Amino acid sequence: MSEEFNNVYHKTLNHKSKGVKMKSPENRLEKTKRRLKHILDDTNFFMSEDYREFVTSMHDSIGNRKVTPKMEISMDKVISVYKKYLKSDNKLTKYEKEEFVNTTTSKILLIKTLLNSCDYQPMYIARSEEFLDSVHSYVSKTAKISLKQKKALNQMYKRFKKKLESKGIHDVQIEVDNG
Repeated sequence: MSEEFNNVYHKTLNHKSKGVKMKSPENRLEKTKRRLKHILDDTNFFMSEDYREFVTSMHDSIGNRKVTPKMEISMDKVISVYKKYLKSDNKLTKYEKEEFVNTTTSKILLIKTLLNSCDYQPMYIARSEEFLDSVHSYVSKTAKISLKQKKALNQMYKRFKKKLESKGIHDVQIEVDNG
């Protein structure tokens, strides 16, 4: 057993050691609850609605019900993601990330519109829409997009636009509902 484990979970071990401050699970959970509250209050930290709901439920569970080891691991992950965000040099504000998500969503919608305007086979359209939906889902949850995803979206846009132009269709536009 590690010394950390002994200190945190077994108050009775090392009971008579000099200079060893005993930690209790309650103190650790109180500290975790305080940290989760801080994360929820940080208006610049981007969280999807689902993630915010999850963090809120973890925060509210401390003191109100039994906290399982699995829950503690999840709470620790939330805190470590937040710490990583704080240390990051190129962090975007919540509003910049929301703007990025909205812009990327609009671009994905444009590509879907182009796709459905080309006369491709139904199976190809279904597979392409499935990919576009997965990228949209990823962007919505993380406010990030990988380089491979960007390249794939750009290739799809160019391919669909070229096909439409060969059919004599130019300047396809979409209406974005900002409501």
